[in-house]
Amino acid sequence: MIEFLQRIDNSLLLRINHFNAPWLDQCMWVFSSKWINFPLAFCIMLLLKSQFSWRKTSLLFLLALVVISLTDVISTQLFKDFFERLRPSHDPIVGPSLHFYMLGPNNPYLGGQFGFVSSHAANLAALFMFLLPFLKKYSYAVYALGIYVFLVAYSRVYLGVHFPSDVVCGALLGFAIGWLFRRHLFAQLIQKWD
Repeated sequence: MIEFLQRIDNSLLLRINHFNAPWLDQCMWVFSSKWINFPLAFCIMLLLKSQFSWRKTSLLFLLALVVISLTDVISTQLFKDFFERLRPSHDPIVGPSLHFYMLGPNNPYLGGQFGFVSSHAANLAALFMFLLPFLKKYSYAVYALGIYVFLVAYSRVYLGVHFPSDVVCGALLGFAIGWLFRRHLFAQLIQKWD
């Protein structure tokens, strides 16, 4: 069964990774870069401020950063370091068949050694789930953030640094953490601050 799932994972990875073009390489690199999250953070702050006081907006933004930070630690320390599943870029079987984004001549972007689960997918899914009820007034923002989370997760597979199962499991982990923190740990704090 595990071998069958691995074959599906490899097949999906190769299909996504081989559907490439120079312009798409650049787009996926941008979506995978951390700096693109700064405009996202600014937009989220504006949307929150349009609904809430500065005090509650600041609290929500701070708690979102805490959720992302904790998700990042959990996805890295508890998953990547525990499972030690090689990224496709480091996998001796599938790695040689992959197309990579080139940072420079003979310098492909390979990511770190281990990739289960995708921290990019986990962090953004946690942010999405945590902020979901606070952005419902702006349905376009919910859809835009959902599409953004998908594109970032897709970019990780496209770049050959994660298997599809890495991003799916990362997103599921992130959704669970975001929901858990909003629903059980921060609910009373958020309601009191307005």
